[in-house]
Amino acid sequence: LASAMAAAAALHPLDAFEARLVARIVAMDAHAADSLRSAALAADDPDDLIIVGEAATAGEALRRIPAAAPDVALLDARLPDGSGIDVCREIRSSHENIRCLILTSYDDDEALFAAVMAGASGYLLKQIGGNSLVEGIRQVTAGRSLLDPAVTEKLLNRLRNPVEADPLAS
Repeated sequence: LASAMAAAAALHPLDAFEARLVARIVAMDAHAADSLRSAALAADDPDDLIIVGEAATAGEALRRIPAAAPDVALLDARLPDGSGIDVCREIRSSHENIRCLILTSYDDDEALFAAVMAGASGYLLKQIGGNSLVEGIRQVTAGRSLLDPAVTEKLLNRLRNPVEADPLAS
């Protein structure tokens, strides 16, 4: 058994236990859902990601996510009727076991910090490839935090050099 687990770990970037995790996902971003489906089909283990729901608006997401009880909610940062960051805050306040992964087209410092403060497990720019999205969801499902490398330095700079008027600095 130990050698089988070691072999599984060698084939997958996560450890052997985590390689068997199945992520149930609700996607609040149609483009991301389509990318995820395509990338998951081409992935080494396409059955470990299951889309259990989709939502086009923040209001739909707030109704569908608790009902679907996903492991990960894939949320668009900006929508006409609200934001994925607000959805994340609301979901995490009553469903701590649901992890939120924020996707955005914008390299926006304020949205990044708001997402972190709302309890998001990850924050990725939509420009990432489908395979990176699949791997990001796997990482978040396994309990890890994930920040797009393009925004990590901004977060670290803000934490190291807080501004006086910044309410997040305290």
